[in-house]
Amino acid sequence: MFELNPFHLEEASLLHFLMLQGTAVLAYFIFRERFNRRLTQLTDKVRILQDTLDIEQIIELEAEEVFATVPGRDDLKELAGVNPKAEAILNSIGIFRFAQLAQTPVTTVRRVLAEHGPLLHTYDPTTWPNQAHLASEGRWDELRSWQEQMHKGQSIDVNHLLLP
Repeated sequence: MFELNPFHLEEASLLHFLMLQGTAVLAYFIFRERFNRRLTQLTDKVRILQDTLDIEQIIELEAEEVFATVPGRDDLKELAGVNPKAEAILNSIGIFRFAQLAQTPVTTVRRVLAEHGPLLHTYDPTTWPNQAHLASEGRWDELRSWQEQMHKGQSIDVNHLLLP
């Protein structure tokens, strides 16, 4: 069968151990060099992206500047995910109508919710402007259908719903 020490050398175990150690050290140096090269590439990429971000000016209007005064009120709680607390926050910054919420960028809604309370970070207002768009146009059947699908956890392409 297979013999580990075919020449019956007394130092065979030591030689095997030294070969394994040499292989481990060699592998360490090879992978350290690969890691350092990859780290340098990613660091350069981060630096380039940071420079690009610094060049771009991201201007986000204050919430009060976005909303025009519109007479009347809509029940914003009709939208899936909007509870009385979220409605009060939206009202406090001047959003009373579905049309106003439909024109509000999701990033602005997220920022306003984050600024007004730590308990509101669990809300996901991603669909609120689109739901408000349907509600402002009086397309309640389509809105209710979409909300039912959201409650069931089904994803739906709403782009066709938003077209007039």
